Amino acid sequence: MKYKCRTCLTTCTDIIEHIKKVHGFSERYIEDSLKSNTNSYKNSFEIIK
Repeated sequence: MKYKCRTCLTTCTDIIEHIKKVHGFSERYIEDSLKSNTNSYKNSFEIIK
């Protein structure tokens, strides 16, 4: 499945890897945000068919 980032308008297949590599978020920050809200990155990406 492919996703399009609404911030940088690039496509990716793995949202977590994209956030780490392109946007520079740490793995710990991503884990903490997903624990508190499992849908925290849902609105940042759209599914491409």
